[in-house]
Amino acid sequence: MKLVEAGIAELREGLAAGRFTSVALVAGYLNRIAHYDRQGILLNAVPVLNPAMFQEARASDLRRAAGGTLGPLDGIPYTAKDSYKVRGLTVAAGSPAFRDLVATGDAFAISRLRAGGAVLIGLTNMPPMANGGMQRGLWGRAESPYNGDYLTAAFASGSSNGSGTATAASFAAFGLGEETWSSGRAPAANNGLCAYTPSRGVISVRGNWPLVPTMDVVVPHARTMADLLEILEVIVADDPETRGDLWRRQSWVAIPKASAVRPESYPALTGVLTGKRFGVPAMYINADPAAGTAEHPGIGGPTGQRIETRASVIALWQRARAALEAAGAEVVVTDFPVVSNYEGDRPGAAKIGTRGLVPPDYLRREIVELSAWAWDDFLAANGDPGLNRLGQVDGAGIFPPPAGALPDRYTGFDDDIAHYPDHARAHPVTDFREIPHLEQGFRGLEATRQRDLEAWMDGLGLDAVVFPAVADVGPADADVNPASAELAWRNGVWVANGNLAIRHLGIPTVTVPMGVMADTGMPAGLTFAGRAYDDNALLALALAFGATGTCREPPPRTPELALPDAQGGTRLSLRARIEDARLVIEGETDGPDLWLTLDGTPLTATRDGERFRAETEAPSDRPRHSQHLPPYRPMVIACAGGAAAYAFA
Repeated sequence: MKLVEAGIAELREGLAAGRFTSVALVAGYLNRIAHYDRQGILLNAVPVLNPAMFQEARASDLRRAAGGTLGPLDGIPYTAKDSYKVRGLTVAAGSPAFRDLVATGDAFAISRLRAGGAVLIGLTNMPPMANGGMQRGLWGRAESPYNGDYLTAAFASGSSNGSGTATAASFAAFGLGEETWSSGRAPAANNGLCAYTPSRGVISVRGNWPLVPTMDVVVPHARTMADLLEILEVIVADDPETRGDLWRRQSWVAIPKASAVRPESYPALTGVLTGKRFGVPAMYINADPAAGTAEHPGIGGPTGQRIETRASVIALWQRARAALEAAGAEVVVTDFPVVSNYEGDRPGAAKIGTRGLVPPDYLRREIVELSAWAWDDFLAANGDPGLNRLGQVDGAGIFPPPAGALPDRYTGFDDDIAHYPDHARAHPVTDFREIPHLEQGFRGLEATRQRDLEAWMDGLGLDAVVFPAVADVGPADADVNPASAELAWRNGVWVANGNLAIRHLGIPTVTVPMGVMADTGMPAGLTFAGRAYDDNALLALALAFGATGTCREPPPRTPELALPDAQGGTRLSLRARIEDARLVIEGETDGPDLWLTLDGTPLTATRDGERFRAETEAPSDRPRHSQHLPPYRPMVIACAGGAAAYAFA
């Protein structure tokens, strides 16, 4: 059994053939987390572990032994962002203010995976409320498994940083991220992953913490397109409950059911590039001299400014373009009005807030009144007795400034989330339809996309738009080093290419690996974007591009570790304690073999019948991963084949 880069089909085949158990699979992934994530290079991607992971894996093994499974992901381990509700676990969304908030049920995507037998290993890192990218929150932040000198996601919008790192480093078979601006696409690009941002309503977001409910989408992360399609086969389904999913709950804009959009089988999708016509926006390949030349470009932050794409990213793009053309596609350089007319990046270009398609005060009502209502409604729907209304929260504790961090550069965006509790108390809203101008705003967002993307694509005869997902990758110390911050906050780097327009206008995308930059060793991605509800076509095109050659490279910082080889056990208990500077491990198992590790390093235990014992020097000088929490404690993992456990000393 190998875990690094192992695909879902490969893991399923091994489980079916009896070469390993789901319990051993989970133990192997958890061992990688213990070794690379909590100590050593301290990637810090999976700060919250699911205490029931081995019970869930054991249940899967018993089902398989009895001759049946719940579906194609039965027994397959995965991670989910800390913004997903998982019954009985924290749903802190990376915020100190919600550290003790407990999920009373599962998010829709989690419920689909649970019903299909998939095994949750843990929750992945994110900045508070996903309101950023690489800022440090309750759990700190995740780091890059490729190059520790660079960020694992865009600094200003890459909040699924833990999911990107965990999936790239093979801490699970796949991950669930989420996106509001580019928080799914950016970590995918920086980690050589495949990511899908769906059209509105295709994947239910019920049970996910909202940030801006008009933009939020579920984003699966996978190492291959084949794995991505396996995930979609399970999580894309009709959800009869609409509370918590604004686009499916509102009635002003028609949203098709998931069953009307999804194919009969995602894994059966096939795609060809021959005869396809792609547009690549000149602004993303250093070929648009008009970009950024407006007198007052942008709508906030560095939006609207000219994008300077790194030479090593351009080299990867040129290779990708050659692959597309060699496969029979046509690639033409174009403008990109859906972004230009959103950000006002050049003379004569419009801006989303002043163009007249949405009411003048809509954007503020959306980002303040609607978002505050959505947060409050999420808490009320969850119904944790200890915290169930936003007005109970101290706003200052939602996103406290990280110690020593430089100020963020979101100037122009009127969304100080620290004021949301005050707003909820002062202006309680029981029904979002009470908020003025939402209907006109929602219709205006649709009209903007139809005019600037779909009609434009029709006029040029485009099947899809393709572009480098990011222009560059920011330095890891961008939070504390002014020179690095200058690099990380550039347009095309602060947020993935497309900025807010992609999600705000409901544009589906698929991002796939484009290769690794020759000078930094960091991956870059290629994004396919298209018309609303052209999702299946985009997935097929991305699949076809992947077939032109392998562009993903495994991260060099997280190589394979020794894997569980014990067999035969069905029961195991485990205890660990520190006594006189010694770490003492004790337990019992009925298995003839025992696999035992401390922080990912193998240990040898002495046996006395079913009892086992090991002793070693207690680890010291544990590194800090968060200003809010003590260091991770030593993790002991024991596996006897069909049973496993972990314990902290």
